[in-house]
Amino acid sequence: MALDRLSDDLEITDELPVGTTIFHGQYRITKFLNSGGFGITYLAKDSLNRDVVLKECFVGAFCRRSQTRVRPRSESGRVHLGKVMRGFLREAHTLAAMSHPNIVRVHQVFEDNDTAYMALDYVRGYDLLQVVDEGKMHLAAGQLVDLARKLLSALDHIHQRGMLHCDVSPDNICLSLSGEPVLIDFGAVRSATAQDASLQTGLSMVKDGYSPYELYSGGATAGPWSDLYALGATLYHAITGAAPADCQSRLSAAVERRPDPVTPLAGRFAGYPAGFLESIDRAMSVRPSARVQSARDWLSALAPRDTAGDRSIVLLRKAPVTGGSVRPVRPVRPG
Repeated sequence: MALDRLSDDLEITDELPVGTTIFHGQYRITKFLNSGGFGITYLAKDSLNRDVVLKECFVGAFCRRSQTRVRPRSESGRVHLGKVMRGFLREAHTLAAMSHPNIVRVHQVFEDNDTAYMALDYVRGYDLLQVVDEGKMHLAAGQLVDLARKLLSALDHIHQRGMLHCDVSPDNICLSLSGEPVLIDFGAVRSATAQDASLQTGLSMVKDGYSPYELYSGGATAGPWSDLYALGATLYHAITGAAPADCQSRLSAAVERRPDPVTPLAGRFAGYPAGFLESIDRAMSVRPSARVQSARDWLSALAPRDTAGDRSIVLLRKAPVTGGSVRPVRPVRPG
């Protein structure tokens, strides 16, 4: 009997099983999608039988599953989980205030199972990491430039509202089947004003290869230039097929007067408009003051769009893997 119970315990997983209904039956889980530092995401059907993405506030370091309910692992975990939940709800309200075609939309936020959920648009397609590393789509130079413009417009929309995304990376950019980019996962969103801590999520997070050094350091000042570094690193991955070296290694190399482990893009790849690759190199400067300072400035510096040369993104059945991967995510406990 004890062995049977042990076997049952070993089969317990964090995610809710397919078929689970939530919020008085308004949502039914149809598929587990992913889990990350701030929660678990599912594909679900709403009460009108439409596909939506459900994001559940669940941080495994602080909580556990008891049937469908979420329980803190300890008293200290209860405090941390409370902070994360408040941040999760703020994330939903932050997204609800956004209105941009390249930012994911939130439909509803609610509490159930002693945690919080949000219902989001379901984007049919792939994330940029799958596109690059698994060859799900073919992205030509002109299409990458167009993608950069749209993401810069989305970041400008966020920054003009006094916020920072703080987690721009290939796996947080979805591409619809028509190639339209959508920025997702606002779990690390924070205020762009250093004195305003009201928008902090309760957890901070860095992602090696994409996060600038100021996000690793509690005393450094983040700003729009921080998101632009991450976008530059994301574009670097899309162009070269591999994630760049992490910013900590780059900073150490600079201090020790060794060569930068990130090779500049300028002059290495054909087919891009004049100045485009140089703008990515500048956005990826280790020193914040050397970067382009705003998304609007970066947009203004790009050459006018050549609509005559645009081609649709091609969906591929199978293509060789080009290499590279998202670097480790490092969630940090709140202070």
